[in-house]
Amino acid sequence: MTFRCLEWKHGCNIAGHLAIRSSGSARSGDSRVDPAVNQPDSPSVRERRLARELREARVGAQIAGRDVARLLGWSASKVSRIETGHIGINLPDLDRLVELYRLPGEQAEYLRRLAPAARVRGWWDAYADSLSAGFSGLLRLEAGSQALSSYCAVIPHPLLMTPDYVRQVILATWQAPSPQEVDRRVRIAGRRQAVLQQQETRPRLRLSLVIDEAVLHRSAAPPDDPRAATIQHDQLDRLADAGGWPNVTIQVLPYTAGIPPVSAGSFSLLESRATGTPDVVYLENKTRIFFIDAEPEVDRYARDFALLTELALSPEESVEVIRAVARTVKPTSTTKQPTSVTKRVPTTG
Repeated sequence: MTFRCLEWKHGCNIAGHLAIRSSGSARSGDSRVDPAVNQPDSPSVRERRLARELREARVGAQIAGRDVARLLGWSASKVSRIETGHIGINLPDLDRLVELYRLPGEQAEYLRRLAPAARVRGWWDAYADSLSAGFSGLLRLEAGSQALSSYCAVIPHPLLMTPDYVRQVILATWQAPSPQEVDRRVRIAGRRQAVLQQQETRPRLRLSLVIDEAVLHRSAAPPDDPRAATIQHDQLDRLADAGGWPNVTIQVLPYTAGIPPVSAGSFSLLESRATGTPDVVYLENKTRIFFIDAEPEVDRYARDFALLTELALSPEESVEVIRAVARTVKPTSTTKQPTSVTKRVPTTG
């Protein structure tokens, strides 16, 4: 399967994908249960790829699954669960399979790179009972990636949102989560951002964003919220500051660039540590998150993102524009009307 869809009923983006499994998250008196929230943790696209590679290696070696279990002293269910992606495999066990299947050095090395990136363990494991399966999978994919590239058409990428901005995204729905639930989702969103910092076990994630100019001018809070301008200003400051980080690149796509090559909305590309190339695209809308791992489709999104970077302002110009917009946003009840930035659209011929 190359195209995967997970469905939610908890609003959009952060508001939906932080939905907890327990019925305690439902509004008082609401006994409905979200079937997506109660799903077991399903394998990610990388876990399925590793599982497929191991299954094909066993078939190529002409060894039955039950014989693998007998020769290695494993249960037959362990072999089956590894080959379906429902459990990961540690490197010592992987080396035993490599030896048993007599895999050539290049293939063995590829599997050794793929295995750690497929099922990454992290802080989210402690939230197994409170995060939706799809959101847990997304966290694992981000933590197992060396780079993330994203086109932000409506809101900034969650990895660079301020806590106050995250809170407004959560509240931007017809539902009414409790204050405790909102606080919980804000905390989780903050922990997600740790991938941008240096880790003991893995390098920091490289983040490349192309942000539509409209995102800079859009207020996250309702117009009658006295903190609306402050929230917007602080978010712009966060983006401008992050643009100076060594592992973050931010480019603004100005209005004058014309219609972007992807007019359907935001998308994100994840780059595998195992291959060093983009291997997963994820898309989010109001009720669903889609994972795409078909190589031709991933390549199309990679080409679209490359074109977006050509149409967008340079990173240096972009930071200047973000700071200029921030200066027009005053933490008062009224704000100046921002002006559009300009950029010459590349031409051919």
